Amino acid sequence: MKTNDIVISKVIKWLKAEDKSYQWLAEQLGVSKSLVGLMLKGERTLKSDRIEHFAKIMGITTKELVHSDTITEGQLTVNLLGELSNRHSKRELDYLLFAINDYLGLKEHFQ
Repeated sequence: MKTNDIVISKVIKWLKAEDKSYQWLAEQLGVSKSLVGLMLKGERTLKSDRIEHFAKIMGITTKELVHSDTITEGQLTVNLLGELSNRHSKRELDYLLFAINDYLGLKEHFQ
């Protein structure tokens, strides 16, 4: 599930639980109700500052807002933000990928 989808889902659930409207949220964000509607339909990608503002309104940390509540057994996902800008960081990522693949191979072998 993409971060955008996770945030949208949590914001919608929170609005329902708190009995808040899109209009109320729009006023808190300082935007129009129609923009809130577009964001919560997934028609607009949420920028990081907007996600931070949602978290502040909801009274939670940004980390809590962007992390999925669902855990899928046996499936791991690594999301990297940014880019690898030098040889050292690229080499470290290669070491990490090797260690993950080695672990998965050992796990499969001993099951």
